[in-house]
Amino acid sequence: MTVPLLVKESDPRHRINMGKVPIRLREVVYTLSPFEQTVMNGVFKDVPEKLHRKFSENWVDVGVFFLAPVAATFAYANNFLEKEKMHHRH
Repeated sequence: MTVPLLVKESDPRHRINMGKVPIRLREVVYTLSPFEQTVMNGVFKDVPEKLHRKFSENWVDVGVFFLAPVAATFAYANNFLEKEKMHHRH
């Protein structure tokens, strides 16, 4: 009975034996011409209108997930500051 030879990962033969068929990887590079000026035109067009529409359509979500945590954090910070002031008074 023969024991197979254990090959360490640092051994260069380990990389050769890992795959059966070598695969050549290719790189895909997308470039943008410096003369193209209108690629991001639609992103920044009518920003106030887009923000107003998003807030008006989702005002419940904005109130619950943005304004409520901000208000709660502000109230907690003020309460903590007041308690700290009172603690140092005595």
